[in-house]
Amino acid sequence: MNKTTKGAGIAAVALAGYDTLVRPRILNWGASSDEQCMQLPGDDIASGMPPQYTKAVTIQAPPEAVWPWLAQIGDHRAGWYSYDWIERFLFLGTVHYIEGTHSATRIHPELQQVHVGDPINTGTVGKFAVGNPVTVLEPGRALVIGTWAFILQPLPGDRTRLLVRNRDWGYLRPAAPRRFALLRAALSVIDYLIGDPLHFAMERKMMLGLKQRAESAATPRGPAASAAEDARHPASSRQSPKP
Repeated sequence: MNKTTKGAGIAAVALAGYDTLVRPRILNWGASSDEQCMQLPGDDIASGMPPQYTKAVTIQAPPEAVWPWLAQIGDHRAGWYSYDWIERFLFLGTVHYIEGTHSATRIHPELQQVHVGDPINTGTVGKFAVGNPVTVLEPGRALVIGTWAFILQPLPGDRTRLLVRNRDWGYLRPAAPRRFALLRAALSVIDYLIGDPLHFAMERKMMLGLKQRAESAATPRGPAASAAEDARHPASSRQSPKP
């Protein structure tokens, strides 16, 4: 067996292992088999789309403490609570945070008003923006951006199950015109081997970032808890105390 044949065999085994053992775990990180199959808000929008993937994490805070953090995500907003330094490095000049160089560390009341049709962008350069509009909005429960769904399910003990479901045709592949079949095939390989693991790392960090912020805000002490309460009840927080 020559070196070329041996190398091809090793690559084939590694690829098979990645496809059967690693990739299914990263695409459906944290989600049970039932959660992967259950009907969620936004599923009807994605009819005819590629297979769905669902990630999940439990947050030690009620949905009403999680929602204000979720409602403010996006470019030129609170950011994505992920690896900000990677975003700034890979997408130089296209990511913008309301707090300057990092995702929000507090709830911003001015970002809480979200409506169906509002654009939530992942990046912008001048007037050019990459993102999708809000397609489903159920305050306190569901935010769907395009077909990217963020679902908050209440659990006993004032806890929340955060489910994140997405579907796509790849990250680089859709950018190539259909007539360039060879280029689209090459980009599909890059999406498969690099795009999926990178997206997993960033999305997992985003979910954990959201979890950390919501759990901190749910603690009944400190400014984070006060900000969360103000965001949930903006009118009452502005009332003057009775004499």
